[in-house]
Amino acid sequence: MTTKLEGFQNRQKDVGWGYAIAHVVPFVGPYYAITRRTTTPLLFVFLGNFAIGFTYGVIVAIVNPNYDEKKLEKSGTLIGLVATPILAKKGIENARKEGQKRLEKR
Repeated sequence: MTTKLEGFQNRQKDVGWGYAIAHVVPFVGPYYAITRRTTTPLLFVFLGNFAIGFTYGVIVAIVNPNYDEKKLEKSGTLIGLVATPILAKKGIENARKEGQKRLEKR
């Protein structure tokens, strides 16, 4: 288990899109949360995808009440795969800023 200081320092290394894209792979998100001592990217991905999926489903149901559920499921999966790295990147940036503030206080 990493200490809080190590977690804050590890967050500062995450400047690219590597971990953000890797959040599509199962168990990368929890690994990131444990090694960086933050759940921010996981929450961004989970809540963001939930909101996007719910909104997408409502809009499709309003526009076309006789939609094909299989097509909706496939398109929803694609939207989730595209949105996950973007949401994870925002969460990582947020966690980095918070880690930077904590490191400056020390």
